[in-house]
Parts: sequence; C-alpha cells; structure tokens
Amino acid sequence: QPKNLRFISRTNLNTKPLGVNTMKNIVYIIIIMILISCTSSKSIELKSNKTISETFNKSEIKNLQIIFDFFNGQICDSKQMNKDLLNECYEKYCSEIREQYKVEYEFNPKVNFKQQLEMYNKIDKSTFNEIWDFQKKWTTKTQSDTLKHLGLSYTGKYKDFLQNYGKVNKAIHQYSESFNASGDLSPTMTAGLLMSYEYYDISDIRTKLIIAIQYLTLNDQNKRIEQY
Repeated sequence: QPKNLRFISRTNLNTKPLGVNTMKNIVYIIIIMILISCTSSKSIELKSNKTISETFNKSEIKNLQIIFDFFNGQICDSKQMNKDLLNECYEKYCSEIREQYKVEYEFNPKVNFKQQLEMYNKIDKSTFNEIWDFQKKWTTKTQSDTLKHLGLSYTGKYKDFLQNYGKVNKAIHQYSESFNASGDLSPTMTAGLLMSYEYYDISDIRTKLIIAIQYLTLNDQNKRIEQY
C-alpha cells in the first residue's frame, strides 16, 4: 500500500465524528442567527408597528414605507440597514441638524428635492392626501402672486396617527396638540423636534416616521417654487 494512502487511512481512523450534542448546538446557533437577521429586518418595517397598522390600511402602509425608505436613504450612509444602524443614523442626523441651526440659525434637511419629487410619483395620491395638502402662499404684499405651499393635512389619517401615538408618548402628545391648534406644521412643532429630539424617543419607529415627514415637509416648503 502506498505511503500516501496509508497516511490518509490513519487520518480517517483518528478523526472523531461530531457528537449529537455538538450538532444540536450548531443547529441552534444557525437558527438564532437567522432569527436575529429576520428581526433586524422586520424592525424597520412600518407594518410591524401596531399604531401604524391600526391607523393606516395595507396600501397606505406600503406607500408610507416608500416615503420612509426614501428618507432613510437620503440621511443614512449605510445601504444595509438594520434597527441598530438606523438608530445611530437618526441620532447623528438630529444632532447635526440641531448644531447647524445653533450656528447658522437655519438648517438644510440634506434631502435631494428632485429625488423627493420623484418619490411622490411612486405613492398613491390618496396616501399623499392622508399626510399632506397644498395651501396658498402669498409672495407679495398685494397678495396677487400665490405659490404652492406643502402643509400637513388637517383631515388626513396622519393627524389621527399623531393623536394615537401621543397617548403613549408625552412629547408627541404636545406635538399633536400644537398641530391641532395651528392646523399645520407649526414653528412650535418644528422647534420642539429640532432642539429637543432626545425627549421624543427616536429609537421608536413611529418617531422616526414623524421625523421623516417633518423634514420632508420643510424641505418641500423651502425648495418648491410653483404657482398655485
């Protein structure tokens, strides 16, 4: 028998098969890794949240997800997103926006407006109207020249969402009450979320959605020049 074959034979004889317990442990580890991966993915899906799923229908939630994913893609560096990375992204974004405002007394939402307009075309008009509506903005003292001004819809489901979420989040309750009083995205709402975002629990996906809607609205207000 050739030496190389005899060496292989000895190797095979000295190799011990994996025990049953070891195999079970490996299987358990694989299952846990799969579950963690699935949980991380589902944790940034809006449909997984009870408040959102009870306020909006399935079609509207799909559209909200398009809006949410667009905003996340604009402000976050990582393309492969999970819950932890998204939390870090929003913390960094809110901090940078606040610091920018402290220095310059203005802020840039860091959202490409042309791409934002393209995003609007990907969602149903009915869903758009549950969140926003167009109002008139006068540009001269004579009020002869009017432009489109994007505001929050006072009759849409987004208003209901703020009220429902406000039942379990004090800061959002105040945010919602300010909206009820003003009928639109008010300076109080904008300043509160801008300067005191830590009190809004931005680890909650509902707060992230509110941040996305607020800054998309402000970006539209600042950059849209269109006749009403």
